[in-house]
Amino acid sequence: MPGVSALVEFERIPAIGLVLDVDGTVLAVNRAACTALGRPASELIGRAAGELFKNGDQIVRAPGAVLDLQFELDGQHRTLQCAVAVLHAVGKTVIQVFGVDISSRADALAAVRARADAEQRTATTQRLESLGIVAGGIAHEFNNLLVGVLAEASATREDGGLPPSATEALHRIEASAHRMAELTRLMLAYAGRGQFMAVQLDPDELIAELREVLTRIVGDAVRLEINGGSGGVVIEADLQLLQQVVINLVTNAAEAGGTMVTLTTRIVLRQNAPWWQLEVSDDGAGIDARTISRIFEPFFTTKQQHGLGLSAAHGIVRRIGGDIEVDSTPGQGARVRVRVPALAGAEAPRKRPSDGIVAVAQLSNVKVLVADDEPSVRATVRRLLERRGALVVLAVDGADAEERLRAESFGLVIVDVSMPRRGGYDVLATARVLQPGVPVILMSGYTNRVRGEGSDAEPDVFLEKPFTARTLDAAIDGVMRRTAG
Repeated sequence: MPGVSALVEFERIPAIGLVLDVDGTVLAVNRAACTALGRPASELIGRAAGELFKNGDQIVRAPGAVLDLQFELDGQHRTLQCAVAVLHAVGKTVIQVFGVDISSRADALAAVRARADAEQRTATTQRLESLGIVAGGIAHEFNNLLVGVLAEASATREDGGLPPSATEALHRIEASAHRMAELTRLMLAYAGRGQFMAVQLDPDELIAELREVLTRIVGDAVRLEINGGSGGVVIEADLQLLQQVVINLVTNAAEAGGTMVTLTTRIVLRQNAPWWQLEVSDDGAGIDARTISRIFEPFFTTKQQHGLGLSAAHGIVRRIGGDIEVDSTPGQGARVRVRVPALAGAEAPRKRPSDGIVAVAQLSNVKVLVADDEPSVRATVRRLLERRGALVVLAVDGADAEERLRAESFGLVIVDVSMPRRGGYDVLATARVLQPGVPVILMSGYTNRVRGEGSDAEPDVFLEKPFTARTLDAAIDGVMRRTAG
């Protein structure tokens, strides 16, 4: 058994050395340890290892192990890689710790990890950009085709005089068309594309208005609790897309197999700036680490569904400048947190009272210009307008529409955004010059462009494809009333 001199000799060893009592109290240190820890021996001896190192308590529990001991020095994170051994000397049992400072190595590893994370984010961004281009093209064509399905079915059903079996069949056609349109919107949302109309709003108020919808989503077997604690904060977001985020998150939580879903909001500070945070939690089965790593991938799902809900929420939140994260442990439920920048000092606009329901008016002798490069859309919109008595003039693209505007006067212009030769915004600008008083409705199944971008001209109404006959009627009635007033 070594004598006391063996405990003293370690002072001369160039490696970092500490001698601890079995309870973790420091009995002795060498010069290398004092240098590494930045303190004289008098400040180290008598201290507990747990006070010197963040994970110092592990020393007494890990004889014979190699530990990475963490501590702070001059505001910098440091790491000592140490070997721990038990030594019996002159009837006393002590713990010897020898180590080297590997902070520079740890910093290098952290830099490598950070670089790898950055490369992965770049690859993800590029993948999303490619997906967005593909999704945009699909959405444009798909939604044009759905106009014929949805608008024709709804118009035929509303005309009346059909047997119940035919009416029911048309209901099913409309429901399927709505579902197809929803899948297209979700795909665009995941890719960060699609229509985006940013407004200032109170997100807690939005959630409160969704309570009835969310209650139906969770069903009778799950209790819904909403705790609004952000105190009237204002954010800037697309109202419908933010509603979709909340609905998707609550739907996902309700399907987790628990008995309770909780929505909690509050203000958090990030770099001294306020952010609105929404946490949706459940007490269900929880999510394992492997699933969490893939949870925002499109079409990845553990359920018998399409798997676009969370990926769409991720895309929407990312587009409004926020972030989203999932925290879960199997068997202990899951928590999804959404954070969005708040507008300091802003007040949400007050809602205007409803104008009430106005009956659909006739368009007798109103000349309407309809421009769309898709023949089925032109035919459908023409039929819906002529059933109200309108005189319809068709244009096959934007250039054709501008020629019609130069040659004739119109009481209403309905034009698609994406067309060959001249787009809808080009036609809009021309109409404002040639016929300043004519109301203009822009319609689109997908456009990359934000309203008014690159032009001072704004449409009177923006109509998203696909639409029903009633939606088109409401858009026309609204714009005609405002023009008449």
